[in-house]
Amino acid sequence: MKTPVAIFGRVSLDSMDFQRQISDLQKVADKQNYEVVSVITEKISGAKTNQERLGVQQLLEEAKLGKFKKVLCTEISRLGRSNTQTLCLIDELHELGISIYFQDLNSETLNEKGEVSFQTEILTNLLSLFAKNERQTLISRIRSGMQQAKANNIHCGRPKNSKEESEEFLSKYPKVIQGIKKGYSVRECVKLYDVSLGTVAKIRKMI
Repeated sequence: MKTPVAIFGRVSLDSMDFQRQISDLQKVADKQNYEVVSVITEKISGAKTNQERLGVQQLLEEAKLGKFKKVLCTEISRLGRSNTQTLCLIDELHELGISIYFQDLNSETLNEKGEVSFQTEILTNLLSLFAKNERQTLISRIRSGMQQAKANNIHCGRPKNSKEESEEFLSKYPKVIQGIKKGYSVRECVKLYDVSLGTVAKIRKMI
């Protein structure tokens, strides 16, 4: 019987394509005689929280249903660029007995006994930190650019006076608030109430 696996791919921008990731990981699955039962992709910044990422939420939901035994990724940064969020996701999958295969390392996070090897743990933490460092470098460059623009009297960010009061904003979405309080996930609220992911995430943070 073939081992059921999920392919997980992510790109940061709408203009980018994750087909290469899927194709490469399908070749891995074919070589290892795995059965790909799910292909999950998303176009979103890896620095977002796991709760804000529909792909991650789908991955966890299917994992809890026992749909697959392994997750195939091209590299750890596809899971995320936030050190904390990435390690949290890995831990959640491990708790469900699901191993993660990283193509660039040709290595899995769990061995045949379902245990995390010391070598894998070190590599995972190091690569997560490297991914986080890339994000911090980008933020530093953006801030530097904004400071330069400010010095040249160029306004950056939202138009002035565009920020809504919290209470006024929340009053527009009573059903979403009720859904969140009932324990619905961000993804479920998006589908149930026909609002954007960003709006649901903002409401959830505010309440």
